Amino acid sequence: MTNILILGMTEFFIVLFAVLAYMIKYKRRVEIIAGYDEKMVRDKSGLANFVGNNLIILAVSALLAFIFELLNPQTEFLAFLVFASVIVPIIGVGTFFGMRKYLVRPKGT
Repeated sequence: MTNILILGMTEFFIVLFAVLAYMIKYKRRVEIIAGYDEKMVRDKSGLANFVGNNLIILAVSALLAFIFELLNPQTEFLAFLVFASVIVPIIGVGTFFGMRKYLVRPKGT
């Protein structure tokens, strides 16, 4: 039997990442990005697209984990664990380093 708590948390991540992706990529609400400083961004549109696309990847990967959890209830915890402790950090670190190309370089570097 599927664990309703794991399914609920996975659904929460699907909705969270999808809403954030929509707000950042299509509504250009880059100010909701953690650490955003308007003076340090040279390409606001590029930053919104990049971060929004990575959030879409996270939402889709959460959806795939959710489907896998439904189809394989014996390994649902493992699927959630892989998503939450492997996929999210990898995409997060990739986003952090990738978005540096949209920021203003400090003088002297």
